[in-house]
Amino acid sequence: MTEAKHTLPGDGLPQTLVDVVFLLEARVSKHFRGTGLHWGLRRILQQLWIRDGLSQKELASVARLTETSVSNMLKHLVDGGWVERRPDDYDYRIARIYVAERGQALKDAVERELAAADAALRASLGDEEADRLRALLDRAIDAVPLEPPSEDDGPPGIWDRPTPPGEL
Repeated sequence: MTEAKHTLPGDGLPQTLVDVVFLLEARVSKHFRGTGLHWGLRRILQQLWIRDGLSQKELASVARLTETSVSNMLKHLVDGGWVERRPDDYDYRIARIYVAERGQALKDAVERELAAADAALRASLGDEEADRLRALLDRAIDAVPLEPPSEDDGPPGIWDRPTPPGEL
């Protein structure tokens, strides 16, 4: 007998994507346990793994966070030895943010976990369907542009919440 599927208000593609992200997040979150890095701090660190050496302003833009939020998060990351600030080579007014050795060690474990998840998806879907899904998801990102919050947006919301429901 087939189990009845229960739907949530607003169930559809967005909810399915949230479910997939939640499962992937659960897979990598084990590497962050005990680190003291909540969801927002991890997000900053992950952005730097992709684009090391960003300025604080650039980091706020790519992470879709306010500069104030990024400033507060960077203080914790620098104090914890996850990242370091270095002066820009050409403009003394700008500090660049780089992943420190401690942050790099964590990156390797997370990359292994994501590679294993990618392999599992490809084994289930096949390479052609996995590539097609990737192309569709890339199009979906472009179809749902999100504006970064401004300082006037009021209290923290999805952009600044410390942890997704059910994490840790």
